[in-house]
Amino acid sequence: MRTYFNLILSIFFIFSCTTENSNSKTIKNLHYLIKELSSDEMQGRNPGTEGAKITKNFIASEFKKNGLTPLDKTFFQEVPAVSSLVVDKSFFTISFRDQDKKFDYGSEVVFWSKRNKGEQIIRSSDLVFVGYGIVAPEYKWNDYAGVDVKGKTVVMLVNDPGFDTGKLRLFNGSAMTYYGRWTYKFEEAARQGAAAAIIIHEENAAAYPWSVVENSWTGPQLDLQRKNLGIDRCILESWISLESANNILEFTGFDYLTLKEFALDRNFQAFTLKGLKLTATIKSDINYFSSHNLIGFKKGTINPDEFIIFMAHWDHLGLTDEGKDKIYNGAVDNATGVAGIIELARLFKNIDTDRSLIFLATTLEESGLLGSEFFANYPPIDLANVVAGFNFDGILPTGKTKDMAVIGYGASELEELLEKELLKEGRYINPDPNPEKGFFYRSDHISFAKRGVPVLFSDDGFDLIDGGKIAGMEKLYDYTLNKYHAVNDEYDESWNLEGLEQNINTIFSISLQLANSNSWPNWYENNEFRAIRDLQLSKKSTP
Repeated sequence: MRTYFNLILSIFFIFSCTTENSNSKTIKNLHYLIKELSSDEMQGRNPGTEGAKITKNFIASEFKKNGLTPLDKTFFQEVPAVSSLVVDKSFFTISFRDQDKKFDYGSEVVFWSKRNKGEQIIRSSDLVFVGYGIVAPEYKWNDYAGVDVKGKTVVMLVNDPGFDTGKLRLFNGSAMTYYGRWTYKFEEAARQGAAAAIIIHEENAAAYPWSVVENSWTGPQLDLQRKNLGIDRCILESWISLESANNILEFTGFDYLTLKEFALDRNFQAFTLKGLKLTATIKSDINYFSSHNLIGFKKGTINPDEFIIFMAHWDHLGLTDEGKDKIYNGAVDNATGVAGIIELARLFKNIDTDRSLIFLATTLEESGLLGSEFFANYPPIDLANVVAGFNFDGILPTGKTKDMAVIGYGASELEELLEKELLKEGRYINPDPNPEKGFFYRSDHISFAKRGVPVLFSDDGFDLIDGGKIAGMEKLYDYTLNKYHAVNDEYDESWNLEGLEQNINTIFSISLQLANSNSWPNWYENNEFRAIRDLQLSKKSTP
């Protein structure tokens, strides 16, 4: 084990090289990297395009320049993907006795199939209301208890019970848990053997209006190529608008609010919506292609089989046919994050660490966190040996701050390390300002969290040195309303990147401590990922 003296010497070395004459070096590097990654030449970094190829080669060259080596023979991890587009003659009908209601695709319902076949059919499938569609032992909650849904259609509410009550006695109060995410709900429905799954959309609980659902799910849907061609997924996955759901529920004597009242009872039991049946045909145009994650490696000197991961997604939205500006440059989302992990690689370049470091630039994040999911499904390392992960995604150029935001605050012991480091800097943790929106579950680190790995998803702060909290929130809202997933998310030479530099240095300090220790951080008690991590750690302590 590295001695305490050597650890202090390492910290002194890095900050003597960076703080006095390298603050400008870090900022210069960040400007260069963000500018290049969000340039028109990258064509919006859409996977499977020429712009994506240029992007990947650029990142690989930067990894090499900053002392990283391939984990295997190459920096590139191939990610086989599939694109599926619902085409004409697909339909979605719910019947009640002799009455059929065919729903309009887009305005009333969206649906798709994750099974990689050209046509999927559902005939007269019973609808079963399963509350929130959650099985969560740590919260003593099971919406599927005592009901067999094999071959049937499950109908679910969005989010989780805590959101609708705000009471901490239910899940995590108003802060969304992983069980509130639509991805989990579809996965659980498949595990229960359901033929189809329908989520009723509600704007507040979903954190976005129906227009987002319509725009996001009516185009090509991307997924990983799976060996079983997705046969373990439900035949049909779908969203239905609240108005459309209420229209069909009228036949049963229920409405949405009544169903929600039932679902909030801890003793809720799923029940059949008598008389309602789903008939649907999904015809899909299916195309296969490959993208790549990029993996840079720095081998540890004493415990090389223990790892710390720094991650950021490199992909963005590509090109559009509308307007004069055709390129989604994605400067904030997520050229900033990729620039951040490359700069961290530079800071570690001349420092030996006990544990190994992995720098992961993922693909297909914008399509459902698919690149990180592939890495976690087919890990080139043992995920049980990952000490911690740090995720960088969409960091605003706000300038220096008095704080540092933690998305999903209250999750893991990594926050204690962060708090101690920020205290040294005269800063503080600012918890996620919108925990009910579940942003913690909408970025790549969640693929690792689901496998037990503690991860810290930190962000730029909102309490600016220049302007305070009001100025910080104004910048956040301006970006969200006017630039997020828009063509004007573009690099600006005048950006103040001192805040990003601050956060990089903070994460560097924390990760350096972890890299030269025997510490194994865990999730907090009652966290949905704690049991997985406990099992991993128990095996390490077993002789």
